[in-house]
Amino acid sequence: MAAGKPRIPGGLRGRAIVAIGALLFLASLSSAVALTLPSDTILSTLRATLRGHGIDLSAQDARFIFPSGIRLSGVTITFPGNPSVALDEIVASWEWTGLLRWAPARVRFRKGTASGDLRFSPAFWSPGSGHVLLSGFSSSDLPLSVFSASGAGFSIRRIEGRWSVSRGKVTANGSGTLNFLQVPVPAPGSPVREARIDGVSLSFLIREKALRIPKLAGTYEGSQVDGTGEILGVLSPRSSMMTFHLRIRNPFEGRVATLFDMMSKNAKNANLRIVGTLTAPAGEFQFF
Repeated sequence: MAAGKPRIPGGLRGRAIVAIGALLFLASLSSAVALTLPSDTILSTLRATLRGHGIDLSAQDARFIFPSGIRLSGVTITFPGNPSVALDEIVASWEWTGLLRWAPARVRFRKGTASGDLRFSPAFWSPGSGHVLLSGFSSSDLPLSVFSASGAGFSIRRIEGRWSVSRGKVTANGSGTLNFLQVPVPAPGSPVREARIDGVSLSFLIREKALRIPKLAGTYEGSQVDGTGEILGVLSPRSSMMTFHLRIRNPFEGRVATLFDMMSKNAKNANLRIVGTLTAPAGEFQFF
């Protein structure tokens, strides 16, 4: 007799069908129950979970979304040692299609026209890798006094990066564009009190708690600017150390030479040096 295809015994096949049906029923029942949970119950569960990590959360409304997600609106988040951050909406979800990229856990947030999109590896409670995309955020969205008092500021057009954690060490790399980057210039006698670089493009990487920017380009007062930078201790803003060296190309083509009267200084070239901490950056012009 010719060999045929192996057959699954009828009893085993029947039990498999029953098991699959039971799982589908339980999944449907769980989704139905979750979708009908009141907002206060969802928030209480989230608060208890986040409070264990030192994070306080409040929201005007919370609800489950099909098939596996939570949407919060009117959100206020407070991280340890920092002022509260207000967001219009946060959506946290599990996307099975994300397993193909090993990043099924997803968190999206929005404030006005600004938005963020974070994707994490499956262990979202302690992710080992992820992807981040930010657009539309500016320093005015962050409740930090340095941006309102010192004259420093920025506006993100789009920032995208990937990061990973191995043995407690974070590494990341990415690129992006800023509408502008502004730093105060406190030097006595300077004709400008802040330097604003427009149309900024940059690339970055994080190694050993240091943020390195191997490429930065933009314009200042009509002249092209390019250079590099580094921020040591980027995860500790108050004790960080920032150093940027930016070259102003052809300063006589823009307003730089006029502003600083470079002819009287017998100078042909100009640089902008930025030093200090993330909470207290300061710019200084150098001519030669």
